[in-house]
Amino acid sequence: MLTVSDRLPEHRLAACVSLGATNAPKTINHASHEGKWRLVPVGPIDVSVIGPTEIAGV
Repeated sequence: MLTVSDRLPEHRLAACVSLGATNAPKTINHASHEGKWRLVPVGPIDVSVIGPTEIAGV
């Protein structure tokens, strides 16, 4: 288990680098941003089927 300030092991990930329609996800790896900090959020994704209008109705 990694904690704060641990080095990431070698990895290869698809990253969303822009919200533009013409920009595809970019593949990054452990050497892409050598010497720079990276934030890799992981965890469960909230896939709620209840939208804001349904919540407002409750």
